Amino acid sequence: MSLVRNYLIFFSVFIYFNNQLLANELMSFDTNINAPLKVDADKMYIDKIALEGGLSGSVNINQGPLNFKADQMKFIFTNDVSLPLVTNLYASNGVVISNQDMTATGNNASYSVSSNEIILLGNVIVENNLTTLKGNKLLIDLETGAIDFMADDKQNNRIKGVLMQSEKKDE
Repeated sequence: MSLVRNYLIFFSVFIYFNNQLLANELMSFDTNINAPLKVDADKMYIDKIALEGGLSGSVNINQGPLNFKADQMKFIFTNDVSLPLVTNLYASNGVVISNQDMTATGNNASYSVSSNEIILLGNVIVENNLTTLKGNKLLIDLETGAIDFMADDKQNNRIKGVLMQSEKKDE
């Protein structure tokens, strides 16, 4: 009897961890933090005194498999004369973060290049072919690709969505 109980416990733990791994795979971004930031925009300005710049007009920043789009972006860079580096990006108006398997949209975003994370704020929607989640604040860890929805300080904005929906969407 104890042998059967041990098998059942092992099988339950195995199923639990496999489901956790499947959920993590289903809701993570494919990223490459070592890839360069490639920029495509209609307009750009740089203020070398303030160590900031801006991009506007259908801005698209690509970093390996990850695309970061918005109508406008502001960036902060270092004061290194030989090789100035972007440290932070701030996006507004129609923010879309995507790769081939997943898309996240929201009102505003900040990308900390040094921390390798993006925070997406306001009317956040994350979708892949099986799952749709909605919330107010999303953290994307660019080292691992993991996403983490967070409620606001007052816990008024709950996370809502559909997990593991069928691939055929109802019309």
